[in-house]
Amino acid sequence: MYLIRELRRKSDESVWLMGICENGYDDLKSGCIHWINNGVYEGKKWFADPFIIKFTKKKIYLLVEEFDYKIHRGRIARLIVDRTNWTVCDCKIILDLDTHLSFPMIWRENNHIYICPENCKSGAWHIYEYDEEEEKMTYIQPLIKEKLTDAILYKNKKGYYILSTYEPTPNGRCLSIYHSDTLLGKYKQTDTIVFGENVARNAGIMFTYNGDLIRPAQECTHTYGHAISFQRVIENDNKWTFEEIYKFFSPHPQYYLGTHTYNEYQGMAVIDVKRKKNPLFGRFFDSLQNLAIKAHLKKRYVLK
Repeated sequence: MYLIRELRRKSDESVWLMGICENGYDDLKSGCIHWINNGVYEGKKWFADPFIIKFTKKKIYLLVEEFDYKIHRGRIARLIVDRTNWTVCDCKIILDLDTHLSFPMIWRENNHIYICPENCKSGAWHIYEYDEEEEKMTYIQPLIKEKLTDAILYKNKKGYYILSTYEPTPNGRCLSIYHSDTLLGKYKQTDTIVFGENVARNAGIMFTYNGDLIRPAQECTHTYGHAISFQRVIENDNKWTFEEIYKFFSPHPQYYLGTHTYNEYQGMAVIDVKRKKNPLFGRFFDSLQNLAIKAHLKKRYVLK
C-alpha cells in the first residue's frame, strides 16, 4: 500500500513553465508566446504564479512562486529573465516561511509596491511592502483574517475590493467579494458570486482591454488549473456580473495539461502552463482513474 501511495503521489506532481506575451492579451490569443527556459535551475526547481515587477529591453523582472524539490514548499522569489535567449538568469528568494507561499499579487499605489502572497495555511491574507532596490519585503499587517486562495485587489471610486475563493473549496464555483474604504482598512464581505462551473478562483489581477474590465479566472471543472477563463466584469452599485468572453488552453506540446496564471503590466503579460513531473506514472494512474469513473467506483473531480 505504501508503494502504491508513493506512486500515486509522484503521478500527481506537476511541473510548471512560464511564458511571456510581449503584446499582452493580443499575443496570447494569437499564440505568440516566448517560453522561458529555467537555465541552471532546470530539474532542480520550477516557477509558477508569475507577476511582472518591471522590464527593460534586455531583461524582465518577475515575482513568482518558487518550488525547490529539496525544500518541497512554495517560496516567493524574484526572477530575472534574459530577453535575448528567454532564459532565467537569476533567482533570489525574498520571502520564506514555514508555510507554503504562492501567487505573489502585486499592488502599486503612490510609488509604493505592495505584495500580498497567498498563505492560506496561516489563516489570513497578509500585505507586505516591496523594496525594489533592496529586493526585500517588509511585513505590514493582515488585510483580512480569512483563508483566501489566490486573492486579488481592485480599486474604483467606491474604494477597495478583495475578490477571492477560500478554503475548503478554493477551486469551486463561489467567489467572495469584500470592500473597504481604504487599502489597509477593515474589509467587509459585500457579495458572493456563484458561477455555473468551477471558474471562481482568480488566475491573476484584473486588466482592461478595449475599454472592458477583464478578470482572468481558473477553470477547474476537470482538474485544478485546467484552463483560463477570461471574463468581462461589470460592477454597478456593488453588484457584480462576470461574462466569459474567451477560454485559453495551453498550446505547449509538452506542458499541455493546464494553465492557471495570466498577469499584465504595461502591455506585457506572463503566463504559466503545466505538465506531469512523471508523465509515465501520470498516464498510468489517470487511466486507472478513468476506468474507476466508468465503473462508477470513483466520482469525477467536481467541486461545489
